[in-house]
Amino acid sequence: MKNKIVLACFSIVVVSLYGCNKLDQQPISGLPASSFWKTNEDAKSGNAAIYAGLQNTFGKTFTEWGDARSDNLTYGGTGENQVNISLNGIDAVTASADWANLYNTIQRANLAIKYLPNIYNATPSQLTTGDFNNYMGQAYAIRAFMYFWAVRLWGDVPLRLTPYESLDSSQYLGRTNKDSIINSVIIPDLNKALTLVYPNLLNNFFITQGAILSMQAEVAMWQKRYNDVITITNQITALNRYSIVQDPTLYKNVFSVGTTAENIWTLDWHYQTDGANGLATKLGSSGNTSNYYIDTSTTWYHRWTQNNPDIRRYLSYDTINYGYTTQPKQIWKFYPIDINTGKPINPSRSQCESKLLFYRYADILLMQAEAYNAIGDPTDALAIVTSIRNRSNAGPVNASYYNNLTSQNDVLNAILDERQLELYCEGKRWFDLVRNGLVDDIMDPLIKFRQLSLNLYPSGFSNPDKILWPISRAALTANPALVQNPSYSR
Repeated sequence: MKNKIVLACFSIVVVSLYGCNKLDQQPISGLPASSFWKTNEDAKSGNAAIYAGLQNTFGKTFTEWGDARSDNLTYGGTGENQVNISLNGIDAVTASADWANLYNTIQRANLAIKYLPNIYNATPSQLTTGDFNNYMGQAYAIRAFMYFWAVRLWGDVPLRLTPYESLDSSQYLGRTNKDSIINSVIIPDLNKALTLVYPNLLNNFFITQGAILSMQAEVAMWQKRYNDVITITNQITALNRYSIVQDPTLYKNVFSVGTTAENIWTLDWHYQTDGANGLATKLGSSGNTSNYYIDTSTTWYHRWTQNNPDIRRYLSYDTINYGYTTQPKQIWKFYPIDINTGKPINPSRSQCESKLLFYRYADILLMQAEAYNAIGDPTDALAIVTSIRNRSNAGPVNASYYNNLTSQNDVLNAILDERQLELYCEGKRWFDLVRNGLVDDIMDPLIKFRQLSLNLYPSGFSNPDKILWPISRAALTANPALVQNPSYSR
């Protein structure tokens, strides 16, 4: 996507919000949006701008929101931000607490939903029915996706379903109940999108039917609607578009190329047109180690290192300790591997164009495994785990780790451990812990250990209110209708 060119045009009509509707408001452009949404090219530009919003959002926060607060990672070096996140010391001025880019993306989706009908209904119409439906489906799906991230991160959040375009609509918005947003916005938006996007669209860099079904499955997992998860994941399989990449030499392409049969929705990125994405800073580049390191003190890490044939290890992080003496300091997962040296072909910070995986088929299968176990079918659940492990050359599940898998909870732990290894640094682990009520069990002793290693008082993760992120100080200052999450100060 040539997003820089697109945004140069689109910026004249997108409200340059630092959030959305008095969430963090900045001045409104003098040119109304209705002057822009006229042609097919405008529709294309509007759609590209929504995807640019995804890049702006997740290029900066993907690692912090999905992995850095979990047991996947610990702080790298002594940087204050990563230390605070790894110790659950986040507050209203932590950079990743800022939802501005997320709401900017919602704003762009709202503009498309409002104005695309004008282009389609013009005489003569400037859009074919197929193009109109597809653009609308893209906008609905991405709006739902952004709100799904918002409610999982902050809980109750402001809700706006129409674009903020003038000072006449500048009333302050308070927070809407998170469950209401899921049930009345996210689920209906995804249902609409599924009927609208091109049914035969196969380009996984855009919203496809498979991507929408994947979102629906994850929402159902979050709500513990396990039978629905099984139904939806079976629908994904029935599309006959996705499969597990079995060849170890091609498995790396899932992450570094993003166009395999396993990829369902991958955020595309080209540094020449989109700039560098944030992974090079968060997870390492040719010129720097990671902001976050793999946590070698954890039980799961030791189990992984004992299972040497598992191809996911050397494809995911610095297993040969190249250039270091103690701790792996680079996450290699998203970079191609030089087959001659065994090292990643790391980009520079300015040329990082690694793909961000939102959904892939292995994730879907492991969701299904968790759902099977939840409804009392451990046999089918473990069969899925075995298929994933076989692809990775990891061998069968070591039942002795899980009390010989004699209880539903033992099987759940085996599935979650497999999700941790398979989906390492793909933005899933933190939400797996939250969804299953495991944050305190997993993170409290680990944070205490980290605090003691830094000669700090071992307070651990003792406050469940701090599972949610704080609302940023910028948003609170701009919008007096907002109330901070409990246990955080303004």
